[in-house]
Amino acid sequence: MSDIQNIEIDADVVEAVAKKAAESIAVPSAEDIATKLAEKMEKTEKKDIHESSEKPELRNLKKGFETLPKEIRFAKGVLANLRKDGQLMAEYNAYVNKAWGEINKSNYQNVTTTADGGALVPDPEFVAEVERLTDDYGVASRLATIRRTDRDSVTLLSGTNEISFTKTSEATAVNAQKLTYGSATAALDKYIATLVMTSEIVEDSAIDMFQDATNEVARARAKLFDELVFTDSNYGLLTPAVGNSYKTQTVGNAITNFDADDAMNAQYKVKSSAQRNGRFFMHPTVWNVLRQTKEATTGGYLFGPVGSSVTPSINGVPVELVDVMPEYGAIGANKAFAVFGDLSRIQLHVKRLLETKVFDSGVVKDAGGSDINLITQDSWAMRATLRCVPQTRFDGAFCIIGTGTVS
Repeated sequence: MSDIQNIEIDADVVEAVAKKAAESIAVPSAEDIATKLAEKMEKTEKKDIHESSEKPELRNLKKGFETLPKEIRFAKGVLANLRKDGQLMAEYNAYVNKAWGEINKSNYQNVTTTADGGALVPDPEFVAEVERLTDDYGVASRLATIRRTDRDSVTLLSGTNEISFTKTSEATAVNAQKLTYGSATAALDKYIATLVMTSEIVEDSAIDMFQDATNEVARARAKLFDELVFTDSNYGLLTPAVGNSYKTQTVGNAITNFDADDAMNAQYKVKSSAQRNGRFFMHPTVWNVLRQTKEATTGGYLFGPVGSSVTPSINGVPVELVDVMPEYGAIGANKAFAVFGDLSRIQLHVKRLLETKVFDSGVVKDAGGSDINLITQDSWAMRATLRCVPQTRFDGAFCIIGTGTVS
């Protein structure tokens, strides 16, 4: 006997179930979908109009400029300035003013508007690239302590005493001690560098122009910092008037007497706290001669065999090669030529960031002092302005190395 039963459902029941399911799942028609999309678009357009009074095409230009690579953006700005392209200049100036405005909110940079004197102010990324490259090209900018200021003068403080522990008995009063400081006010010196390029260079190498400009300004800035710290007649460590404040190490009557022993003697003349972060600073040609020193017994090179990758160092202490310091062939009697010390003990007071402008009219002088008329000679010029002054915070952190009587 079978337990299977057949249940038959007539057509009326199936139709009733299908109708009920269709009612619960409403499928919009094509006409309904089109109507809804139109309503959405209308609301979006109204919202955009009320949020900004700018013309749509101007908003698109600004958005497009912000997305460009920094090299293209800078090149387009310079070309617009040269070609008097008002629309492109408005686009570039709007971007730059906005970018610098965001920086000015934190009181970090003081710049004039892009319309000042009809000059072009490069955007912040140009200055940032110069800052980065300065550390690549220079020694002082990388190792000295950079202090930013928004003033044209600074008060230089230096400690004049030290505190010490005093032996005492229980419940015995001990006199307090306090630190005292000597102070002096120094004005930040103003320096200007001007870079001139012809319009052909601008048009033929738009992207390279950004790198060329940033590289040249960065090199000049790094060189200035190195000169101020090492060789400047007013502040440099190697300047006689300044060098009298530091320990000295003579190598003998001539530079040919300079050897690793002299360098190590200089190292241990500075305070121990400065030795930990101390380095030797000298011109590449001076290190080259020292590098060729040979061992007396084996005749091999003291600082590593030729052909090997040798990091300049003496007694395990790094040697920094500084192009602005005296070359080997120019070092005579009684001449300071190298330094050992901790460069972080020198503060470079710099007025905010580098200020730059681009001009396509006016007259500037070349390296030889001759006039260059930017209009008649179809050229443009970039002017970079910098204010800074160095300060040594601890005289015991340096030893000056030289020939004869070192001062």
